[in-house]
Amino acid sequence: MNAMLVADATRSPVTDQLIALVVRNLRTSARVPQLLMFSLTMPMAMLVLFSQVFRSVAAGPGFPTGVSYIDFLTPAMLAVSTVMAGTNAGVSAAIDHTNGLRDRFAALPMRSWLPGLARTINEAVFTLARAALLGVAALALGFRFHGNLGDAVAALVVLVVLAAAMSALFGRIGDRLRRPDVVQFAGMMVMMPLMFVSSAFAPLDTMPGWMKVAATLNPVAHAADALRGHVLGAATVGDTVTAIIAAIALWVLVTIVPSLGQFRPTTVSK
Repeated sequence: MNAMLVADATRSPVTDQLIALVVRNLRTSARVPQLLMFSLTMPMAMLVLFSQVFRSVAAGPGFPTGVSYIDFLTPAMLAVSTVMAGTNAGVSAAIDHTNGLRDRFAALPMRSWLPGLARTINEAVFTLARAALLGVAALALGFRFHGNLGDAVAALVVLVVLAAAMSALFGRIGDRLRRPDVVQFAGMMVMMPLMFVSSAFAPLDTMPGWMKVAATLNPVAHAADALRGHVLGAATVGDTVTAIIAAIALWVLVTIVPSLGQFRPTTVSK
């Protein structure tokens, strides 16, 4: 008991506020079980559908030799489902504006970036839950993990960093548009190129040249490649580092850069 009191005494107010916001987000998600269920099960449904509809891709030119389509698709679906779930962060941000919660946060002695960080942690938790469920569904379809423990850990790191970037991106869209219905449509327009301008569903070598160039700027494409490499046991350090840097760059672009743009140095009148 004394140790707990000491820990509480030394914990900063920022930490307490962050914990309160994370708990609040998790409780809010749990209060809508239908949305929670669809968010967690949609990736499994897409995996089953895509693995059957596009499995003929494995017989085409440019497809990796000796790789089954389910092994090729599963790691990409981890990245794609993370992008899809990112739209939930945007809708949640918009709802916080419509019900006045963000105005309430602004009136409190609280760091302005804490709600966004709490939202990111919330998305990371659900990302790991979706990955577990997706893995179970993939195993039932014949998926096999060819990597080692290091590959599994590195894949989870890539996935969580991508989730943070997607949460920041769609959260920024929600903060700007501030209408849940509009955010859903805007999120779809952003989500589609992130998903399909990549090697998620077919090798990039089978796509037009301009799409290959665009994929080099797509953090989801790099994440899908790194995740696939770790699943197949063929990932390089460069693949993993590139995927993490691309996701962090997107996070910085939508989180740090707009904040710098709002900064105005004060001048002292003479």
